[in-house]
Amino acid sequence: MRSGTTTGSTVNAPILYSRAVEASGWRILTLVVVTVAIWIGFHIWTGVFISPRNLGNLAVQMSITALLTSGLTWLLVAREIDLSVGSLQAAAAVVAFQLMVTYNWGVWESIAAVIGLGMLVGAIQGALRVFLRIPSFIVTLAGFSWLRGVGYVVSGSQTVAGAGDTFYEIGNGTLPAPISLGIIAAITGVGVISWLRRYTPLLGVHTRSPRLINMVLLALGLGSAALAVWVFGASGLPYPLLIVAVVAFTMNYAAKHVSFGRYVYAVGGNPESARRAGINVNAVVLSLFVLMGGLTAVSAIVQASRLDSAPPNLGLFIVMDAISASIIGGTSLFGGTGTVPGALIGALMMASITNGLGLAGVNSFYQMIITGILLLVAVAIDMMTQRKPR
Repeated sequence: MRSGTTTGSTVNAPILYSRAVEASGWRILTLVVVTVAIWIGFHIWTGVFISPRNLGNLAVQMSITALLTSGLTWLLVAREIDLSVGSLQAAAAVVAFQLMVTYNWGVWESIAAVIGLGMLVGAIQGALRVFLRIPSFIVTLAGFSWLRGVGYVVSGSQTVAGAGDTFYEIGNGTLPAPISLGIIAAITGVGVISWLRRYTPLLGVHTRSPRLINMVLLALGLGSAALAVWVFGASGLPYPLLIVAVVAFTMNYAAKHVSFGRYVYAVGGNPESARRAGINVNAVVLSLFVLMGGLTAVSAIVQASRLDSAPPNLGLFIVMDAISASIIGGTSLFGGTGTVPGALIGALMMASITNGLGLAGVNSFYQMIITGILLLVAVAIDMMTQRKPR
């Protein structure tokens, strides 16, 4: 701790670890710049990309991948992976519609049951990983197959539809405009106060990150708030985006201020050291799979609500988008590194590309090619940055 004199007063402000903050700041700035360039390019191409209507649709489209990416980020940080999320999403959506349409369950009872089912599947896969020592790649690759089969069996290979207006509103409804504007203003105020506390020595904790990064991050935050007012000020905030915001805030807060969040990074950094430090590594890994199962079920509910149906082939390739978004957002395949905010920006970038190509009328096959190339590039960059000099 250093003491400094500012305007005649002595300030005792603890200085946080700065190199990681600086690296994270530069990565976020790079991702934002690339995303903005993508938006401008698609707007020039299509003429309608940067419009309130399309950006509102983009936010809802991104929310599905963002929910999965949030959970996958923590799994990757802990050196685990889940390849079954798309299949579980389909199975959960089919079960939800069967409960509501075929068995006349209430909407909220069905949602609770499906989230419980997702967590149960996560617990089973996590137990196989923890107690039988089967690599998570193999466990979830098997889940990719058997869960997809469950979806087809339960649905009879037919698309189930017609769950009612209440369920439909979850994925398609919005908050009233005045409430939405109040939420945006409140989030902006909290963000500015948090920035001031973090980067202003007079207010306590600060970092040694370059002043340029600090100021640009603040400008980006205020710019995002202005963009949100422009896009959602009249139509209102979509419910899927609110769900993502709650999940992302909770996980980001837990990563910084809750013991479990710090345990995840400790396990990913060095599992043996974490074990010697008294951390129950098995419990952490098992909990992460349960969390992943719950988030996948929530994403299934949102996606099925948007479609007002539950096709058994739902989420066929979404695991690629989720993993790509996480890695593009800075999550390392080697574990120990990654943030939910970075992953969400990666999800926004992936969704922007898909949305823009769709507006331009590009065949979905080319979208698959681009997604695969982006995943390869992201992994290659991760490999090069993690490679130690000999």
